[in-house]
Amino acid sequence: MPSKGHSNSTARHSVPTSDGSVSRRRLLGTAATAIVAGAGVSAASGSVAADTGGIAELDFRDGVPDVTDAPQDEAEIVFKIHGYTSSSASVERAATFRDTARAVGYDEPVAAVTWDDGGLPTTAIQSARDTGDLFAAWLADYVDANPSTTIRILGHSMGGIVQMETLAAINGEFTVATADSIGSYEASDAPCEDGDFFDAIRTSAEAVHNYYSTNDAVARLGSGPADCGGWFSDGTTPDNYADVDVSDSVSDHSAYREATGCVAAIVDNY
Repeated sequence: MPSKGHSNSTARHSVPTSDGSVSRRRLLGTAATAIVAGAGVSAASGSVAADTGGIAELDFRDGVPDVTDAPQDEAEIVFKIHGYTSSSASVERAATFRDTARAVGYDEPVAAVTWDDGGLPTTAIQSARDTGDLFAAWLADYVDANPSTTIRILGHSMGGIVQMETLAAINGEFTVATADSIGSYEASDAPCEDGDFFDAIRTSAEAVHNYYSTNDAVARLGSGPADCGGWFSDGTTPDNYADVDVSDSVSDHSAYREATGCVAAIVDNY
């Protein structure tokens, strides 16, 4: 397939692969599976309780919620997806992002997307992938009921897996305005031409951003730019995809939502 993407700058950050070796970031990402179980503890310990008033929750743990569970007839809305071991704090996590966004001048509604993150990391990852299908089906109905509403998705950590799987399940039937991630636990080559989500990104969203921090010891894609320097990749990502370095404001895996610099960068792309 001819390349429809742009040259990705991550090639220069990768270990040379001419000898068939896997890049250092992918090896580190694989090792991170062993420590991702600690992500929820880190996220909880670093947060200040937020006022959850006004945050609607879409709870996918027991099936697909009603379209009317989300705000209706809004100019735009952000659907915030939590990470591993954070389902019980999903609304609070969304409220923290909303409050930081308000502080930098963004006043649109934020809704919490809650998925079943129970069990071991491997179980939770599969649940995140399954939730992407459910959320895409829900969004299709929401778009039908709210055709003038601008849709934005923001997934944190394993919520970044839900984000990508949602785009794949939408499959170009409609487009959301932005589908972004912070500290994503999706694979580091996911947006690349030979990755799993190149076409999904290109056809199902107007823009996709990976807000990453090199201080994040848990994330995979979210610990650096997309890694297209592997065995068979040609180093391209879709034209509507961008890696955004927020390392200066994000000190660790739990800091994205409260970091003014990070949230300001997100809002600047809205």
